[in-house]
Amino acid sequence: MTRVRVLLLALAVGSALLVVRVQYEARRTFAALDSAQQRAQQLQLDHDRLQVEVRALSVPERIERLARGSLGMVAVTAARTDFVHAPRDVAVSVPTR
Repeated sequence: MTRVRVLLLALAVGSALLVVRVQYEARRTFAALDSAQQRAQQLQLDHDRLQVEVRALSVPERIERLARGSLGMVAVTAARTDFVHAPRDVAVSVPTR
């Protein structure tokens, strides 16, 4: 009878230790999940902010203003177009890629 009681006591202590370990792991996992969710939320906010910036920077008027001001580009007109005519007896080869 004493052996049975010792065995049951050992099983009860083992079960209690296992419950404590499982609860610790659950809390640790929950903390990691919470941290990951906060990181995901921050990344989503950053993504949304960057999307707004991209839309603001890709407005056609802004691009045209930068092209004219910073790069000195001008619109193409028929008056600015130069045509080059090749002689008819010269074969013109177009390189292929």
